[in-house]
Amino acid sequence: MYDSLKVQGFRAFNSFELPGLTRVNLLVGKNNAGKTSLLDAVEMAALGGRVASLLRSPRRRVEVSLESADDRARTEFDVRHLFFGHRIQEGTSFEVSGYSGAMELRVRCEVRRQTDPGVQLDLLSEQADLGSPLEIVMTGPDNPEGNQTLPVSAGGSLLELRRSVMVSAPSGGAAAVWFLGTGGADPRVLQEMWDRLVLLPEEEKVIAAMKIIDPAIERLAFTATGRMTESVGFVKLTGEDQRIPLGSLGDGIMRLLAQAIYLARAAGGVLLIDEIDTGLHYTTLEAMWRFVIESARRLDVQVFATSHSGDCIRALAWLQTDAPELAADISVHRIDRTATAAVRYSAADIEIAARHHIEVRG
Repeated sequence: MYDSLKVQGFRAFNSFELPGLTRVNLLVGKNNAGKTSLLDAVEMAALGGRVASLLRSPRRRVEVSLESADDRARTEFDVRHLFFGHRIQEGTSFEVSGYSGAMELRVRCEVRRQTDPGVQLDLLSEQADLGSPLEIVMTGPDNPEGNQTLPVSAGGSLLELRRSVMVSAPSGGAAAVWFLGTGGADPRVLQEMWDRLVLLPEEEKVIAAMKIIDPAIERLAFTATGRMTESVGFVKLTGEDQRIPLGSLGDGIMRLLAQAIYLARAAGGVLLIDEIDTGLHYTTLEAMWRFVIESARRLDVQVFATSHSGDCIRALAWLQTDAPELAADISVHRIDRTATAAVRYSAADIEIAARHHIEVRG
C-alpha cells in the first residue's frame, strides 16, 4: 500500500506530491485540476513499468487516431499527452514514484534516439515508415532493464501493439490494478467479472452493495442475448415473480454494482474510481463509503477516487460522526496542478470543516 506518491513531468504536473495516503483516498479539486491525471499516475506506478501500460490512459481518454494503410485501419495512440507540456523530443521524460515505508517503487519513461530500428518489426501491429528517429524506453520494478522499446512516429504517436506485448496490461489481470471510469463498466465486462465471483463469499457482498439503494434485491444474474457478444443483467426482487432488468433500476444501482465487483476483483491491489459518486443520491453516500472502506479493508485494496461533489465530502463528515473507526481509513486530498503538493484532510478534519461551513474542494 502506498504511503505517498510523487510525479515529475507527467501529464498536468511538472512536479507534484501526494503525501499521507491511506487505505481509501478521495481526490478533490476544480475542473482540470489534475485529479484524473493522478489516477493515471497511480496506475502507471502500480503496473511497475510494463511498456504496455503506456496505452491504458490514452485509450480511456480517446487520445487516439485511426489511420489507414494498405486498406487496413490501425490505431495510433498520441502519447505526447502523457508528458508535461504535451511534447515529445529527445530527452523528454516523466517519473512516477510510489513510496511504501522505506521502499520506493519508481517508474520512468524516457524518449531517446532509436538504437535498433528493427524493433519496429517486433512490436508494431504492422510495418510502417514511422519517419522518426525516436523511441520510448520505460523502466520500473517489473521492467528494470528497460529491454523493450517503442518507436515513436513523426507525429509523436505509438501504433497499436501486438497482442503478445499487450498481454500484461489490457484490463487488470494479475496486476490487480483496476480502473472504473465515469462511464461505468461495459455489461460484458461486468458479466465476465461477476462469473468469477458467483458461489464465492464476495457474491453476497456485491448484493449487499446493491441493497444500499434497493433492499428488495435478492439475486443477480447475467444472460446473453440473441447476439453472443451482448450481455444483459437481471435481478430478483422480493415479492416479484419475474426477473427485472438491471437497466430498469437506474444508474445508481449500476454504479454500486460496478464498484462492488471491481473491489472484489482488485483484491490485494489497487482500485481507481473516477467520480465515485456518479449517479448516486446524497442520501446513499455515507452507506457507500461504509461499503467501500469495509471492502477495502477485507480485501486488502487501496482505493483512489475522485469527486467534484460537496455532498460526497459531507458524507465523510457524517461517517466520522457515526463510525469514526471506519473514517480513520480515509483521507481527502485537494488537488491543484499549480501547487507542488496536495492539501490533505482527514475525515475528522472534514467533520470540523462541515460544522464551520469551510470549503475544502478547492
